[in-house]
Amino acid sequence: MQAEDNLTYKEQFSDSNIALQPKAIEDGFPFEEISEIAEIESWRKEIYRPIYHIHKWWAQRLGSIFRGVILGASFPSGKSIMDIFYKPVKLPEIVVFDPFMGSGTIVGEAHKLGCTVIGRDINPVAFRAVKIALGPLSRKNVEEEFKKLELKVGKKICNLYKSKDSKGKECDVLYYFWVKVTYCPACGNRVELFPSFIFARHAYIEHNPKVHVVCPECGFIFSECFDSESVSCKGCGFRFNPKKGWAKRTTAICKHCSHEFPIAQTIRVTGNPPAHKMFAKLVLRQDKTKEYLTITNEDIKAYAQANAELLSLEPALPRIPILDGYNTRQIINYGYKYWHELFNERQLLALTLLATAIQDITERSTREAFSILFSGTLEFNNMFASYKGEGTGAIRHMFSHHILKPERTPIEANIWGTPKSSGAFSTLYRSRLLRAIDYRAAPFEVAVKKNEIRKRGRKVFGISSPMGNNFYSSFPEKGLKSGDIYLSCGDSANIDLPDKFVNLVITDPPFFDNVHYSELADFFYVWQELYFNNGLSHNLCTTRRNEEVQDVDPSEFSKKLKRVFKECNRVLRDDGLLVFSYHHSREEGWTSVAAAVVGAGFSFIQSQPVKSEMAVAAPKSQAKSPIDIDVLFVCRKKIHDNRPQVYCQRAIQLSEKKAALKIQRFNDTGRKLSKNDVRVILFSQLLVELSPGRDEEKLSDTLKYSLAKTRSIIDTLWGNQHLRHKYIGNLNLNF
Repeated sequence: MQAEDNLTYKEQFSDSNIALQPKAIEDGFPFEEISEIAEIESWRKEIYRPIYHIHKWWAQRLGSIFRGVILGASFPSGKSIMDIFYKPVKLPEIVVFDPFMGSGTIVGEAHKLGCTVIGRDINPVAFRAVKIALGPLSRKNVEEEFKKLELKVGKKICNLYKSKDSKGKECDVLYYFWVKVTYCPACGNRVELFPSFIFARHAYIEHNPKVHVVCPECGFIFSECFDSESVSCKGCGFRFNPKKGWAKRTTAICKHCSHEFPIAQTIRVTGNPPAHKMFAKLVLRQDKTKEYLTITNEDIKAYAQANAELLSLEPALPRIPILDGYNTRQIINYGYKYWHELFNERQLLALTLLATAIQDITERSTREAFSILFSGTLEFNNMFASYKGEGTGAIRHMFSHHILKPERTPIEANIWGTPKSSGAFSTLYRSRLLRAIDYRAAPFEVAVKKNEIRKRGRKVFGISSPMGNNFYSSFPEKGLKSGDIYLSCGDSANIDLPDKFVNLVITDPPFFDNVHYSELADFFYVWQELYFNNGLSHNLCTTRRNEEVQDVDPSEFSKKLKRVFKECNRVLRDDGLLVFSYHHSREEGWTSVAAAVVGAGFSFIQSQPVKSEMAVAAPKSQAKSPIDIDVLFVCRKKIHDNRPQVYCQRAIQLSEKKAALKIQRFNDTGRKLSKNDVRVILFSQLLVELSPGRDEEKLSDTLKYSLAKTRSIIDTLWGNQHLRHKYIGNLNLNF
């Protein structure tokens, strides 16, 4: 790295008055180019930004976007952000604060740029993961302790997953396949809740057309072509349609008496979670080939032995009540009362053996790293995980739909794992923990390969110094020095920073009616508290807090968000910026965030549309008009917003004109926009045009009318080709 190539904030801003001038993120921000980079990152986030994927968190934003944000918020208008995006920029004079730290993307990107970074999150699961990602950690110690764990418990856990192949030779079991079982309320017979009798298929079915089928009559496992609608069992000759099981969307049909009944209601009446039946296994033979087989009596005995060992050991289990909530009500309706009930007995045995061994690691940071790795392993090793099939990561983790969804045909994986395993402790050790440590040592950026028919990414090294610096979990008495990292857990409406201490507040706040992070994070938290935080296992072991900025009521959400933004206003310098990412499909989402921002003493100065998180995520792929665009709201303290107030109709006209230009810029890169994407860009521009000269109450009243009017305009445009062209041009829109 050449010294003369190292751009610093101080060198760029020798004139003390330049900080009062507009920043590049306010004018001339290359959102379409940065979005192209971010799209490449979104395809393999865990590869291109592994440091933020040590542990599960929700709504993980893209590092490339926030690298661009920090650069754009630090350099003046007129500076080409793309000219410096791949240069070794250093910003030692900049202090960045993220009050909703989440997975740590913003603090990590700011740290790579040499900023002093401050991150805070109210949820301890998020805080602990980021602490491991950015805190002190030795690769040598981690590797040594993994070898000890492998000798101490790895082989013992693997022995829980031994079986025999079709030739009677001992082999490792990669996955056991289970099906939920209930009882017919009419005749009392068992009903296996198979939605289909096809239980395994290849991820690329067009090239691998064989699927694996379980016979509903005798349980024999055999393969067939994926499009067959009538097959004969190769074990007993029974003929059936493999695509139609006994379970439908919400109901099931008893095969004995043909009675159709509601599944959840029938299970709820029993007062207990549904039972499970093990019906198939995928084994790894000694020659390293795989084989799907029917469950044998030996397999059933092996499971019973694991259950007996669990009872004899009496290990600590998270027998913590599942609290009622927006994201937990579904499993409570299925009879689940305690968090440990989401696992079967063999899983509980393996997990407790592993957690107990991790407790014995003496070096603190290494022990904490393995505790986070253990916690992350839970996501793939429970009775809510399912099978994606071969050709990709085989296990679909339990949060693939961003909710706790009872899985009717769950998969049980080998928890320690083999080289062919997915979601196992040993494979996550390599793909998550070691990969993150390597990234810390040699950070890189992702770039779009040019002159390729299909977009591809390449890694660009040598831009950032190795990550890791002075790390604090409480504000130091002598204050923070340039490049320090300060992370804390708590309410961001009450922080221990001096007034006007930070240059930039950059964040990604929660949405008021989406995933309730704390309700889902409790799944991890009860294990973390039980084994890695002095054995706490009290009945109210939860990450839920009254102060959490999360609420289904938009007015309550707005009040909570305003509390945090008011505190951000206090700690932000007068010339500083508040920049946050946001999108929403409902008007309430926009009015609530507008009230919070203006009520906290800020004004919307600009909005920049950018690529959102992975477009192929399950909630997006199932949406009729998915939102693939986030907006970056750029805000300044209201006292520094000298723009004149404009009338509502004029604001709408300005919003249409400016949004059309932004949409056209996306269109020129070939990006397809959905109707909701266009709505997001237009709505966000409307907040920018309406905020000058209006207080919280006046903005709220005006905004409600303007959003409704704007939505009507978009609906009209979408239904009329001529009008759409007149207002926003011949755009590449995704119908």
